[in-house]
Amino acid sequence: MKTFNKNLLWVSIAALALTGCGSSDNNSSDTTDEHEHDSSVLVSQSNTSTLSLFEEGELEALDDAAAGNATKLILSETGAYAAVLSTSTVNFVHGLHEEEEESGDAHEEEAHVLAYSLSGTDISVVPTSGHFAVLVDGDTTFIEYDELANETPATESTSGLSVNEVYPALILDEVHDLKLVFDDTNAKVFEGTTEELSFACANPTSHAQTSELIIISCTEGAVTLLVEEGETEHELTPGNLSDLDGADSSYIWRAQGHVIVGFEPSTKNYAIVELDESGATPSIVVVKSSDTGTYAFTQNICNLVLDTDAQDILAISAAGSFVVLNHEAEMLKSITLDESAASSCGDFVMAGAAKMALVIDNKAQKGYEIDVDEPSTNANGYHVHERFDLSVSDVASMVIFHEVGEEAGDHAH
Repeated sequence: MKTFNKNLLWVSIAALALTGCGSSDNNSSDTTDEHEHDSSVLVSQSNTSTLSLFEEGELEALDDAAAGNATKLILSETGAYAAVLSTSTVNFVHGLHEEEEESGDAHEEEAHVLAYSLSGTDISVVPTSGHFAVLVDGDTTFIEYDELANETPATESTSGLSVNEVYPALILDEVHDLKLVFDDTNAKVFEGTTEELSFACANPTSHAQTSELIIISCTEGAVTLLVEEGETEHELTPGNLSDLDGADSSYIWRAQGHVIVGFEPSTKNYAIVELDESGATPSIVVVKSSDTGTYAFTQNICNLVLDTDAQDILAISAAGSFVVLNHEAEMLKSITLDESAASSCGDFVMAGAAKMALVIDNKAQKGYEIDVDEPSTNANGYHVHERFDLSVSDVASMVIFHEVGEEAGDHAH
């Protein structure tokens, strides 16, 4: 590790949140109500290939460059790893500290870029059921998260399926080797090397996955796949969310636990999706922005993420409005970020964690740590815990490394 310089940025929730969430004063250093957040925030920038880190009050930069400028950061479902994606390479970072024994003495392992990487002409990556799925030139490689600690991790590939893939494949059930792959016109479910189902899904651009429901934005709209585990085999039911507000095929989707949320960029349209299993047959329940009683954004939505604890929906919209919604799209908290009133969606970068979010405004060169007062049990406790100035204005992507609860982060059957 090397010391921080002004062109690199790591912002750490561990450093910020330890200042005591009982106080909402700007730049407060009051520690009378301190509670610990074992987390840190990884940032990439547009003008450097070096990733940056700030932990325990010390700003530092990772020694190893990763992939290139303006890399996209994708957090694992466990919150411990991040994929670092450029146009031709994906690297991986292990971000959570671990206590290890070495020669009888405990030491803390720092966040670091891992040795394993993949490169190709056409590359993309998503998390799926305890793995990163990396699509490289038409085939997907699955890497289990903890395997990334090995210099040569064990991997699995879809290359034997003879499908020219256009989107990373998804693991539906690892035990039964059930996976979903995408060619240029269809989504196909394979059990091993046997094709079990095919349905129309051209040009997939975004997806969200829970243990039993997948939603994919395709040319055909918001396509769904319901995966139920029967007594002897899986029941696979494709469908379509045909009544979303705006252009169904344009939605960007997020998932956490059993909740899926999506929004149409550059609009005020959003949807919250859950699976209702109370009846004899599971049904997909959709709450839309146009439904009676739901919160109506007054500015275009810039990003939606899900809190990894209660799965509250955390939103940032243009002109610096931060909103927390419940699963029925009722507004639980609205915070106006006054310093960002002149900013637009292109200026904001946001990441969420357990009962907290971090918002970066590149235009105003401001950062906002927003969290929940303990022992508050609802989102009404959300407040701006810390505002801080940034010396940079080119933050490109951001993830918060933190321990995600098993139920919240488990997508496997």
